[in-house]
Amino acid sequence: MDKNVNEPKTKVLTERMDFGSKGFHEFRSIIMQKAQERTPEQVQELELISIKYKMEDYLASSDAEELSVGYFIKLILKKLTIKQYQFAEYLRMKPSNLNKIIKGERPINYDLALIFGRLFNHDPMLWIEIQAKNAMLKMEKTDQKRYSVHTLANLLEETKVKYGK
Repeated sequence: MDKNVNEPKTKVLTERMDFGSKGFHEFRSIIMQKAQERTPEQVQELELISIKYKMEDYLASSDAEELSVGYFIKLILKKLTIKQYQFAEYLRMKPSNLNKIIKGERPINYDLALIFGRLFNHDPMLWIEIQAKNAMLKMEKTDQKRYSVHTLANLLEETKVKYGK
């Protein structure tokens, strides 16, 4: 991309614009032109960044819908137009093992997280954190009673009764 950005002489891009205004249509045509000038590599890079942001948004969200590591791998492979068996071959793993990861039947290990991080230019911990979030959600759902009794108030009350503090 061109590093020499010519700042507009008018405030066309910095003032509020209505959707139907001339300024909006000019701005939109500039953006569309820039988008069309992107190389396939730039488009691919932007798509990977978009998926990275989806992963980060998922980690920050409190949505009940669980998105597995496999979901994000599938998204990436689709954007890169790479088939699962090709990806498995590249990773030197059995296609059935990759399929289990994608289905959420098998966790990824740190080795794969490092590989994914390097391949897709993501922080490897992003992959581990998604997996950890999902594991915690599953544990909370399956044994909710066990975890709900552990509160600070209960701890303080119990230690006061047992140890007289």
